[in-house]
Amino acid sequence: MGFSSARKSKRAARGFVDTIVPETASGESGSQYSKRVSRREFTQAIQRRARLRRIIVVVVCCVAVAVIAACAGIFAFLGSIDAKLSLKDSDAASALVAPKESGTFFTVVAADLDPEGVANAIAGPDAICLVRVDTQTRAATIVSIPANTQVTLKDGNMHQLREAATQEGDAALVRAVSGLMSVDISHYVKVDAAGIVRLVDSLGGVEVDVAEEVDDPTAGDVYVPAGVQNLDGAAALTLARASNFTDGAEVQAENQRKLLTQVSLRMLGNDTLGFLMGLDGMGDTFQTDMAVADAVALSDALRTMSADSVFGAMLPGYDLIKNDVMYYATSSDEIAAMMELVQAGENPVSQGSVETVDPSSFTITVRNGSGVTGGAAQIAEVLQGKGFKVTETGNTDSFAYNETLVVYKDDAFLPAAQTVVSALEAGRTVAGGDFYTFETDVLVILGQDWKPIA
Repeated sequence: MGFSSARKSKRAARGFVDTIVPETASGESGSQYSKRVSRREFTQAIQRRARLRRIIVVVVCCVAVAVIAACAGIFAFLGSIDAKLSLKDSDAASALVAPKESGTFFTVVAADLDPEGVANAIAGPDAICLVRVDTQTRAATIVSIPANTQVTLKDGNMHQLREAATQEGDAALVRAVSGLMSVDISHYVKVDAAGIVRLVDSLGGVEVDVAEEVDDPTAGDVYVPAGVQNLDGAAALTLARASNFTDGAEVQAENQRKLLTQVSLRMLGNDTLGFLMGLDGMGDTFQTDMAVADAVALSDALRTMSADSVFGAMLPGYDLIKNDVMYYATSSDEIAAMMELVQAGENPVSQGSVETVDPSSFTITVRNGSGVTGGAAQIAEVLQGKGFKVTETGNTDSFAYNETLVVYKDDAFLPAAQTVVSALEAGRTVAGGDFYTFETDVLVILGQDWKPIA
């Protein structure tokens, strides 16, 4: 063993050894050897770190590729749903108004309930609803609008509301509802019979509290007993189409609102993926202007909404037969009163609704109490044009009536008087008692508040 100096050799001979540096085979000194080994280890460390960086880069790239592929798949999936649900050749978007930032907006839902190939099918939507949605309070109001509601289209003639869609397009239907209800419409949804069946079946059925048994051969082969029922797609469609009830139109509209409510709540009860799968499953039978991303955001905002926060109402009005065609006539004053509650987020039937009857089911006497020449004949013509039976006209003993009165013979004819007030959009109902003498069921006294037709 060699030592680097004579002094260290002598110390080693006496038994004192501080550090032993092995003699290298290369003959290099210890310091040279140490430097060489350090450089090699340093180089190896650098190489190890370089390999580690390359491995990390490869892993990150693989993860990035996987994420990009997943995102591409998601976007492709959402894009396919958007393509399926788009309004396609519908012009409804041209009549829609962007919702305000308040979180409240109105949607028109139009449903064609006639299955493909069914006999005596009527063109156009069979069920039309105006839906107010409030994302802040997680509440909604559904107003049923009969498809035969009387409206005037571009040709200046009277039409059923459904004909707006068949004759002029979806945009005309949206504008007609907007004008009738005096609100801006932000979204439009249309669905057909196959879409209803497919959607309900995809949800595993929906639970509906059926107020009156459904046994209508013209609506479908399914019998639905009264009470809480879990309906599959076929039964749900039958419920929506059935109309042979005592109060046919009102019960049918109520059933349609219940079905729409329960289907919506079931869809909102799904997670985002379940919601998307439900939309995807409906295919081309369900169409809307709303993008899938917006629909998902809306479902997230309303996810905890309950049935107790969904109000429903029937558009106030009465049936009117003109030229052998059945129309549903409305009163702008009654609609305005109802929509005031709807806009406020309140129950539109909480204050009770005005009962109306068939205008041809009772007789009317018209007397002029205003002093306006020809006033009685003029108001009689208006009423007859709306389907009422005016059997007598004349003047009162004096022209001292400041307001128009609609007098009913007894309580049984109060709904008849209310129907007249709704049709005239003027007047106040009054019980006849012993003060008024007339032979008909209702007496209309023309007051000075009546505005003659120019």
